Amino acid sequence: MCESYEGWTNRETWATMLWINNDRGLYETVQELAQHTDCCTEPHTDCCTEPLMCLEESLEALFDDAFADIAEMSQEGLTMLKDIGSLYRVNWRELAITILEEKAEELERANA
Repeated sequence: MCESYEGWTNRETWATMLWINNDRGLYETVQELAQHTDCCTEPHTDCCTEPLMCLEESLEALFDDAFADIAEMSQEGLTMLKDIGSLYRVNWRELAITILEEKAEELERANA
C-alpha cells in the first residue's frame, strides 16, 4: 500500500505544510524558526552544524505545543488538528527540508 499523498510522504505531512503555507501567523512563525537555524542561539547544540535537525525539532515542538491542550484550543486550532490528524505521522524532516530549500531559493532570487 502506497501512503504517499500529493507528492508528500503521507496525508498528515501534506496537511501540515498546507496549514503552514496558508495561515499567515503560522507561516511567519515557521519562517522565524528557519531564520534561527542560521546561527547558534544556545551553546553546545547542533544548530550551527545541523540546521536541518534544528528546524525539524523546532517544527515538531511548535505543533506539539499548539496541540498540547485541546480544551484551550481556538476553533481554528481544532480545525487544524482535525485536518492534520496524527502529529505522530508527520514527516518533520521532509517539512524542514522543503522550508530550507524554499528559503535558499528565495535568497537566490533576491541576490539575482
